[in-house]
Amino acid sequence: MSQNEIKIIVKRSLLLLVFFFCSASIFSQKLQEPTAGYELRGVVTESNGMPLSGAEIKIQGKPDVVTTDVDGVFTVEVSPSDVLVCSYKDYKTEKVLLTEKTKALTIVMQPLFEEDRGVDVAYGNYRKRILPGALSYIDAVVIEKNAVSSVEQALNGTLSGLHSVKSGGQKMGDSNYKFYIRGIATTGSTSPLILVDGVDANINLLDPKEIESVTVLKDATELAMFGMRGANGVILIKTKRGEKLNSYMNVEIRTGFQQANFIADKLSAYQYATLYNEASVNDGGRPVFDTSNYLNNSDTFRYPDTNFPELFLNDNTQYMYQNLNFSTGGGNDVAQYYVLVGYMKQDGLFTAPLDYGDLNNSNDERYNFRTNIDIDLGKGYKLNLNIAAINDAKRSPWLGSDFNVNSSNSNLFNRIMTTPANAYPLVNRDGSLGGSSEYQNNMLGILQSGNRVETTRQLTAKTKFTKDLSSLLEGLSANMVYSFENYNSYYQGRYTGFAVYQLNQDDTYTMYGVDDTKVTNTGGQMGDYYKDVTITGGLDYERNFENHQVSGSLTANQYTSRISGDNPDYKWLGTSGRFLYGFQNRYFLQVSGAYQGSNSFANGQRYGFFPAAGASWVISEEAFLNANQTINYLKLRGSYGLVGNHLGATRYLHRQAYIKNNGYGFGNPNGSVPGTYAGTLGNHGATWEKSLKTNVGFDLSMFTNALTLSADYFHENRKDILVPQANVVPDLIGVGLPLYNAGNITNKGIELQLNYTKNIGELLVNVGGNTTIANNKIIDLKEVAYGTQEGYRYRKGHSVDSYFGYVANGIYTNQAEIDADAVGSSFGALAPGDIKYLDLNGDGIINDADKKAIGNTLPEVIYGLHLGLEFKGFDLYASAEGTSKFISHIIPNQFSTYVYDNRFKSEEVSSTFAYPRVSLESLHNQQTSTFWQENGNLFRLSTIELGYTLPTQVVRNLSISKLRLFLNVDNIFSTNNSIEGRDFEAVNAGYSDYPMLKTYLVGLSVNL
Repeated sequence: MSQNEIKIIVKRSLLLLVFFFCSASIFSQKLQEPTAGYELRGVVTESNGMPLSGAEIKIQGKPDVVTTDVDGVFTVEVSPSDVLVCSYKDYKTEKVLLTEKTKALTIVMQPLFEEDRGVDVAYGNYRKRILPGALSYIDAVVIEKNAVSSVEQALNGTLSGLHSVKSGGQKMGDSNYKFYIRGIATTGSTSPLILVDGVDANINLLDPKEIESVTVLKDATELAMFGMRGANGVILIKTKRGEKLNSYMNVEIRTGFQQANFIADKLSAYQYATLYNEASVNDGGRPVFDTSNYLNNSDTFRYPDTNFPELFLNDNTQYMYQNLNFSTGGGNDVAQYYVLVGYMKQDGLFTAPLDYGDLNNSNDERYNFRTNIDIDLGKGYKLNLNIAAINDAKRSPWLGSDFNVNSSNSNLFNRIMTTPANAYPLVNRDGSLGGSSEYQNNMLGILQSGNRVETTRQLTAKTKFTKDLSSLLEGLSANMVYSFENYNSYYQGRYTGFAVYQLNQDDTYTMYGVDDTKVTNTGGQMGDYYKDVTITGGLDYERNFENHQVSGSLTANQYTSRISGDNPDYKWLGTSGRFLYGFQNRYFLQVSGAYQGSNSFANGQRYGFFPAAGASWVISEEAFLNANQTINYLKLRGSYGLVGNHLGATRYLHRQAYIKNNGYGFGNPNGSVPGTYAGTLGNHGATWEKSLKTNVGFDLSMFTNALTLSADYFHENRKDILVPQANVVPDLIGVGLPLYNAGNITNKGIELQLNYTKNIGELLVNVGGNTTIANNKIIDLKEVAYGTQEGYRYRKGHSVDSYFGYVANGIYTNQAEIDADAVGSSFGALAPGDIKYLDLNGDGIINDADKKAIGNTLPEVIYGLHLGLEFKGFDLYASAEGTSKFISHIIPNQFSTYVYDNRFKSEEVSSTFAYPRVSLESLHNQQTSTFWQENGNLFRLSTIELGYTLPTQVVRNLSISKLRLFLNVDNIFSTNNSIEGRDFEAVNAGYSDYPMLKTYLVGLSVNL
């Protein structure tokens, strides 16, 4: 083959290769050339079909983000094969691979599993999955449905381990509850530590609408970080914040009325006179009243029969309640905001017939303002700012400078309920106010004479700076917090004096008091002023290394509280830290603790170290369980640690007390020279209580997370409880001895929390409950030694809340029974109709030496129940609470309808009288004893709310995004003590104390 032929073949081959590669390239481009982008329209909904507004939509690998509108709708430019990513807070992130056929899209978002959500804990927020501790929490929905005027009302039976006890009747602008977390393990204060957004704050005046969540911390891994302030448990309250790309405005109106839940019946004048005469005769006297004057009475001015409750406490009276809220929130990538403005007005229950003129009734009027702002300052700096301002004005009738508003209301109620019907006519024949030397405070005169107004102003501010230090160490950040709260209360009194007039036999009047038309004005600052300052600074670290997860925090903190009066500031200073380690998202370890001190103790005794540790194992992540179709999640957890309680200690117990007196007399004539004398000796070794806490539990989720169960066993060993030294040093030493740390109490129990949530077609069902069983036992309180025959007098071996009294064995029906018993009473001579008490030590006399533990006042069992239903826009919510295994002890007032109907009568033969004989002198029957006991069993239907949310397509035409109408009833029904129908918790409410209230509300909530 010639050279030219070879060249021709090579050229042709090259041309063929070029043609081939060009063709392949063109063909490849044809195959790979993307279809032109197009606009995709979609909607994002919840599992029940409700649209999700503010969900973020983006294309994977691209920075641009769009958000859904109020209808959950979005539009976005996409191409086939793009991956669409949809995310929303507290929901699982959903990813969708697009194809050419994807022209419209509906994304159904599933709620994030509870264990993977972040929860508030000590100085931080972590996924619940990685925590080994015990905690419980509720969100804003539960809070708003259960609270009327105070966030405390939302804590009744809604949180496992937390027992909220009503401490009396309704109080205006003040706490009406006492909290216990997992029972009681001290003779000192049991109050838990309450923090709002991580700092000490007063929650009495918070608007429930501004609360995002409430978390209760119960085990040592979290409580140890609060050092000597954590042993009684901690309640964390988190307020709402704005969210980026999800702006909204909400207006909510609640209006309705309140009624007294219970007002006891009152004796008529005839009934009172009959009982009084009988009591006088029982004491060996003569009848005082001629009861015939009160039957068919024609002269009500001389023989009055005034039904004070009917005039001033008509239990059918409706007392207005109003609550208005405006809130708005939103933001972008740079800044987010939340603002709330709230108004609440609650009227009091006192009333009177219209012809008596204007009255100075009681009421409470409150304004709330809050703004929470989060700003990304750039370069890793972030600023969080919280500001809250409250103005509360409450008013009551004027009873004197010694009574504040709430004590005035209670005192006036007590006078209305306990003043005999025959004490005086409300007004005399001549129109003057009725009264006597004994009864100079005519109820109508009080309500007309003047009022007391208390204005409380509370200002809270918190600033937090955060700096991302990932440039130094990936996952590291620093933060600093400064917070303060100022609380001031002032009162103003405006009143006139009034006189009362008693009708004499000769139709003249005797005046008591002075009629004064001149208005007296008074006022000043009240004694509950305080200023709290919290300063913290710390480091946070969180990073994943393949199968290893490491996180932790270290926080230095100082808390200072200044109160009214000549008192040095209270100060706590310390450092708290935690270390969390996880392996393969199934094995977790936490070590935490605090080194903290208080200036209330002596030098050298001020600081203590409080360590704790815990571990957990997510068994459901193991190969043998992770494919199980029934069990979706199972975690075992346990913790142990040391926590302190400083509340049991008197401040400066280490100091020797010296007390000023009137001095000594010198000279002729005697003069007085001021002097002092030695008071209680100091105890330089005094310190805080120490609590060793153990917790073991598990969390279980089944049936596609429809059923969740948490169970815990807890044990606490509280040591170094302050006790008196009466058994160590005799009284003859002649000086007061200080308390010393020697007491020991244990407390143990179990907790269960169960919840079931399921969509059944278009019906969403949520039902659940919680229960806590706690038993405490006194191990040692260094009690005074008793003889072998009086071992029953020891508190040792009984619960802390045990009360001591006499063992009753019926009622003496005749003198022969008294003679046969051959015992005397230190409270008065025994007579037929008196209660039989057992003479436990056999010394022939009933006295303090015969008292033994006869019952416990704190329930051993507490529980809460809830039910929620949603169907086609309708929603129903109900909650209940209850307690059992405690003793209710009530001694009725001798002059009550219960006593009138059930008292011992000598002319009647019976051995089962419900009430002993009445007496004006003997105190024998008024002693604490088993005679007055009843097994406590409280069930309270707390809340029912029925609502309806209008369809989206309907409200869209009104230019709003959501409209909900609802009815709410609070404190609906409860079981009562069989004696007079009193409430098991607040036994004097409606009897001798201001009553509890039932509330009926209608509401409207509009999202703009």
